[in-house]
Amino acid sequence: MEYVSTRGGAGAVDFEGALFSGYAPDGGLFMPQRIPSLDWDTLRRWSRLPYRELVKELCSLFITAELVPPSTLNGTSGDTGSSAIESVRGQKNMDIFVVLPKGFCTEIQELQMTTVIEDNVHVFAAHGNSDEIDEPIKELFADVDFARKYNLMSLNSVNWSRIMVQIAHHFYAYFQCAPSLDTTPLPMVEIVVPTGGGGNITAGCIAQKMGLPIQLVAVVNSNDIIHRTVQHGDFSLSESVKATLASAMDIQEPYNMERILWLLLGSDSRLTKMLMERFSVSKSLKLPEDLHRKLSETLRSCSASDEDIVRAMQRCWEENRYLLCPHSAVAAHYHYSQPNSVPRCCLAPASAAKFQDALLRAGLVPQLPPEITALRAMETRSTPLERGQDWAQALREQIEAMARRWAIAGQGVTQT
Repeated sequence: MEYVSTRGGAGAVDFEGALFSGYAPDGGLFMPQRIPSLDWDTLRRWSRLPYRELVKELCSLFITAELVPPSTLNGTSGDTGSSAIESVRGQKNMDIFVVLPKGFCTEIQELQMTTVIEDNVHVFAAHGNSDEIDEPIKELFADVDFARKYNLMSLNSVNWSRIMVQIAHHFYAYFQCAPSLDTTPLPMVEIVVPTGGGGNITAGCIAQKMGLPIQLVAVVNSNDIIHRTVQHGDFSLSESVKATLASAMDIQEPYNMERILWLLLGSDSRLTKMLMERFSVSKSLKLPEDLHRKLSETLRSCSASDEDIVRAMQRCWEENRYLLCPHSAVAAHYHYSQPNSVPRCCLAPASAAKFQDALLRAGLVPQLPPEITALRAMETRSTPLERGQDWAQALREQIEAMARRWAIAGQGVTQT
């Protein structure tokens, strides 16, 4: 399996090339050159597999090498930054640089990142939102020589491997919810996806294209660009990013929409590049009528306000004694407000324990695990990125300084 850029300006790479990268050199995102199509027998066989085996089978379609055997580790948080840190903290020959949006994540989310003080973990607290901190990352990856020299890779959903594993979530959810796989045609299942940057909903679109009979619903908070795009073909920014209870979804530029549009355009890199460059310049794009029709046939959508989130959290607790995080509550809001004629699964991306303010606003009592409570007493470390500062240059200098330290230690740099 080879991977190509959605914008067609970079050569094809193998899985390793897509894995150890971020944005493609032409500014696009890597996607598999071919989306595998699954038959009924394969789906039926996969339905009997435990989750780990299902992930292995799914990934084997996209990786032409031996899979790394799984290891049992302590559970991570469900957030990209802290999860990524947990996966590499203390490892040799690998440094991780995490940029968090100061003021746009909860106290506990921030502590989960800033209390990790291993030498290979570098946390930056940027005074900006998620869209703003994405810009210097794009700039670093656009400098192909720099990215290659320091072996830069991305661990968020810019990276194809993140999307690939999330595809398995949709298959697993389908097999848990489908009443039977002995009928023709196979039963439909609706999967409701809390959506910010669009990685998980992209994974669902790929699963759908592979032959999984799912109806996808992208549910957003008040930052509703994806909802407006699905409903009206209006892919354009609002005046500002709104701070909401579902803070990880406070995103106006969902970069994975580029992957979805590329899929719907039949892998037409030329047209994808033209549309995304038009959006990059004007921050506004009216989708062509045919493309909008395909998008609205592929996705349903909904937007949830903070009030909707609070009501969903309250109702879920009253009816099920289950504490929803505000992101999961965005999906639950859709469930409570829309009747369903087919089995429905709402994806829940994070633990409620990290969102105390949202729980208190809903009149609910947070249940804090001891490891969360302990964070407040721990030493913290982070580097501020102030407004007006050249964030890309600051990150560049830190990466270069890290490389010099490696060189002095005589170990070299193999991966960041």
